[in-house]
Amino acid sequence: MRVQRKQLIRQRKIVQEKLDLFSKLDEPMPPSGWVKAIRGSLGVTIRQLAKRVGVGHGSIAQIEKREPKKKVTLESLEKIANAMDCKVVYAIVPIDPKETLDDILHRKATEAAQKIVSQVSHTMRLEAQGTHEKQLKNEVLRLADELISNNDSRIWDVNKKRDAKK
Repeated sequence: MRVQRKQLIRQRKIVQEKLDLFSKLDEPMPPSGWVKAIRGSLGVTIRQLAKRVGVGHGSIAQIEKREPKKKVTLESLEKIANAMDCKVVYAIVPIDPKETLDDILHRKATEAAQKIVSQVSHTMRLEAQGTHEKQLKNEVLRLADELISNNDSRIWDVNKKRDAKK
């Protein structure tokens, strides 16, 4: 189990290094979409691009309309990008650009630990064995570290707080 933890930490570090390259991108896609923006910047007509991709010009026009709505496939973007001597760079990044994967993991573990500790604390209060606030905070921190150390799946059982932002 110790090896698995080291592997997860190493994997997170490697992935985080790659994510750091994307951290400066606030709005990764131009309003018109990448296909139209790059095609226009290169001076390629829709007909020329369609010929290079091997599709009808209507297909390119449809992709250009669907891309800003996020209704295109990565496969079609890759074909079009390759036809313009470009490539698609794809990533899943933290919502908050200042947040790292470790930050997310610690936040989620703390939320899970708070939920677990509050359930136990409630039971103890019912049994007249209340605990002090400082003890509860310390227990939350200890449990959060334990959840992370054990790669405990309960970290992800707490409802996502960011859903309210959608």
